[in-house]
Amino acid sequence: MHLVPDTGQESLDWDIPFVYFRILAAFIVVGMLALLFLIFSSGSLILERQQRRILERRLDAMTTRVARVHSLETQLEETTLVLLKVQEMLGVREALPESLLQAQVARRIQSGEAPELIGPDPVGENKQLLQGSPSLWPVRGWVTREFSSKRGDEHHPGIDIAAPTGTPIRVAGDGVVLVAGWNEEYGNFVLIDHGFGLTSLYGHNSSLSVNKEDRVLGGDVIAFLGNTGRSTGPHLHFELRRNGIPVDPRSFLLD
Repeated sequence: MHLVPDTGQESLDWDIPFVYFRILAAFIVVGMLALLFLIFSSGSLILERQQRRILERRLDAMTTRVARVHSLETQLEETTLVLLKVQEMLGVREALPESLLQAQVARRIQSGEAPELIGPDPVGENKQLLQGSPSLWPVRGWVTREFSSKRGDEHHPGIDIAAPTGTPIRVAGDGVVLVAGWNEEYGNFVLIDHGFGLTSLYGHNSSLSVNKEDRVLGGDVIAFLGNTGRSTGPHLHFELRRNGIPVDPRSFLLD
């Protein structure tokens, strides 16, 4: 390397091996590649954050809609139970549902409420829900144990109703027999599908009068009270489940 000062002083000379220039060039190239990598990575992170924010906003919107649907489902069930009670009081259960439901559905359509719940045949779907709702007492007797969702020894997924052995057990609502059989827990038991995620179970029977896949109407005799399975005396273990989760039967049963 040869340097010539502009002050007129003597020039300076250094001998630098050419390999040093190659090493310097290599460092420069590596540095530029590293810089490009950092720029690309930062851009990807920013894009991912934007996409995540968009997804979070969509999830919040969907969560809000699901909560609204659940709220409307609850309102519909409450309305259905009121209708059942009115029918029970008037003794016109078979004649009233369609006309009452037509008026109810018409009001909901006019108000723009719950369009998601109203399908192509709203009256038919609500009528099916109404008739299938397990709202009839399967047997009249002494309730010896109530439903409890608590954990441990207090947990009890249904209610126990004591009555004389051989008392007819009636299905709580229209449905289809999913199981008519026996196991160690419930003894002779019947499991009914009422549609709309609702099932009812009748355990500890002495005998059964239905078979799997039989269609039953609310009030039909499906079994006879007994003391089979894990039981300490003649009684019916009556269970209701919504989407597989036990619920208090009293919230469905008519007084």
